[in-house]
Amino acid sequence: MKLLITGTTGRLGSALVRRYSARHEVLSAGRGELDLSRPESVVGVLRGKDFDLLINCAGITSPDACERQPELAQRVNAESPAAMAAECQRRGARMIQISTDYVFGGETADLLDEASPAEPVNHYGQTKREAEVAVLSACPSALVVRVSWLFGSGSSFPDQILREAREGKEMEAIGDKWSVPTSVHAIAEWLEKLWDTKPLITGPLHLCNSGSATWQSYGQTVVDLAHEIGLLDHRIEVKGNRLDDFPHFIARRPRHTLMSNARLSAILGHEIRSWQEALREWLIKKPGS
Repeated sequence: MKLLITGTTGRLGSALVRRYSARHEVLSAGRGELDLSRPESVVGVLRGKDFDLLINCAGITSPDACERQPELAQRVNAESPAAMAAECQRRGARMIQISTDYVFGGETADLLDEASPAEPVNHYGQTKREAEVAVLSACPSALVVRVSWLFGSGSSFPDQILREAREGKEMEAIGDKWSVPTSVHAIAEWLEKLWDTKPLITGPLHLCNSGSATWQSYGQTVVDLAHEIGLLDHRIEVKGNRLDDFPHFIARRPRHTLMSNARLSAILGHEIRSWQEALREWLIKKPGS
């Protein structure tokens, strides 16, 4: 399988490259080569690449950055993925578009499945939702996967918590915003099982571990597990604060984006393990632990 992966400097893209390079021919397209701020240039770049599957992990993921530069976010997050999808359709290649739990409005605490209404409350979510629709319209065989609260690569939330705990800092995290922490290593494993199924699995599809968390409970679990396995010599309390206490946020954040992985579980034929179990495994294997 010849893979083309975009966004390879990001948390998920870099993890995919590390996993797949040993078993597949992996090409990457960095910002210097594939300028997503110029959607009109995307097709020309892709036509110079030989690939069977394109996994688009690239994008502007900061909600506040998207609010500050809405036109740039529109080009990068929505228009360029649409161009990628059109080229994949033309050449008969598979496409996987990485999306987000921020396509949901977060107004209710309901568990969200793939059929739940996508009603984003900020420009980041709007552009990612537009990409979902545009990709599937241009390339109906595409798979659109929604992910949330990634850990396991790059400088993620657990890395920040561990660093602050070791420095003896008092720690606080938002206690009234809910989602599902998810391992990038699990996503890489799931995608490899999903991209070549017969019949093809098409999007949208939620790729997340099981369970739920607030940033506060997520952080506290990091501390507790790290103490349990000997990464911290003492336990620290992660105190809770409120989303409304962050007036410096430019973009509105959805409060409840807890996604169901029932469809993923049915496709794979087994239960999806909890984020706590995946987090514990990663902490044990984490380089430098």
